[in-house]
Amino acid sequence: MANSTNSATQPWEPRILKTEPFVYTSMVLPMFVHGLKQRQESQLLDIGPVCSENINFFARQVKRLYVCDMFLRLERDRRKDMAPDRVWRHLDYPPESFDGIILWDFCDRLDKKDVAGIVELCLKMVKPMGMVMVYALSEQEIMPEVNSFTIGDDFRISLQPQPHLDLHFHGRQNRDVLALLSPFTAIKSFIYRNGLKEFLFQYQ
Repeated sequence: MANSTNSATQPWEPRILKTEPFVYTSMVLPMFVHGLKQRQESQLLDIGPVCSENINFFARQVKRLYVCDMFLRLERDRRKDMAPDRVWRHLDYPPESFDGIILWDFCDRLDKKDVAGIVELCLKMVKPMGMVMVYALSEQEIMPEVNSFTIGDDFRISLQPQPHLDLHFHGRQNRDVLALLSPFTAIKSFIYRNGLKEFLFQYQ
């Protein structure tokens, strides 16, 4: 039986849900998609990794989908010994471009300073009342490799390893993720028994 809290009064409190190790039904993704569909001419930014299943899925949900694989760009810059902050040049979208932004577990691959950098960029790129969906792994999680979160039927998500990406893993507790994203309002969060965490934030 899943343990739950009354998130209607405490929206930042996680619900703990039982699931299989690498396949689970997302609770946040349906809420994210519903919010996008409520907005006219909605535009979405997926920060990667690139996944054809996800491109096909979101292309049916929004007016315009943009994909910028920041995982791959981080890896390329690291191999070239380029300054870490140069990677943000790839996110040079105009202010208030997007109704939704997906970070997947991107913040797990950044140190605290760089998480602050991506949060600042999201604040600039997202529209008022726009949403940011964040996935993360527990600090005790034993899957430090980079995965794509591949969307299937009925919001079932499977984790597919991306062996070509070798990025350091920064495991964080739930409260640390919330603190790093504190410029946004936390709407929902879920913790699954396989160590995955989902967060839905809104820019208010």
